[in-house]
Amino acid sequence: MTKQSEYMEAFFGVELNQKFEDMVSELKDVEENLKDLSKDIARLGGNLPPEEFKEVLKECRATAYEHAQQIKDVRTFLDFYLKSDKTSTHIILERDAYMKIYQIFKWDGADVRDLKRWIKELKEITDKIGLNMRDLLNFKKLTAIPVPEEFMRFPVYALDRQGYCLTGPAFDQVLHTDEVREKMAENSQR
Repeated sequence: MTKQSEYMEAFFGVELNQKFEDMVSELKDVEENLKDLSKDIARLGGNLPPEEFKEVLKECRATAYEHAQQIKDVRTFLDFYLKSDKTSTHIILERDAYMKIYQIFKWDGADVRDLKRWIKELKEITDKIGLNMRDLLNFKKLTAIPVPEEFMRFPVYALDRQGYCLTGPAFDQVLHTDEVREKMAENSQR
């Protein structure tokens, strides 16, 4: 692997949009755990034996500290990436789109369903930022198995090692090569 591709892998290695969703989820978990902590603290007001009191108090302190650290991590992450309103979000989504394009063009040809899923994810990202996904993809540049000329006219956009093809107007149908041949035969008889 060249130095350039190592840098690309590192740059595109994190999907920030997903990371934001993970941070929100983590905050929700902290919220629930703090509610549980509140119940444990309420137990301290009861008549607990001294040893049990000390143990519950110790657990409460540890839990509170752990959650404070989680909140600090989330705050630091959000502070770094959300310094400027919508511009940052747009830039992050553009970066995620290009990361997804890089992933698509590095597809290994193993399973066309992976490619289908990534293209769907790319479409969701590009729709959010007003880009046309079709302007960003050139299936002739895929590093996977070349699509036979006869299938390109169907159109088939990609072919995996098991003979399954990515087709459909929205790149959202998976057909085996046998099915594609059948449909091509049906179309030629019309």
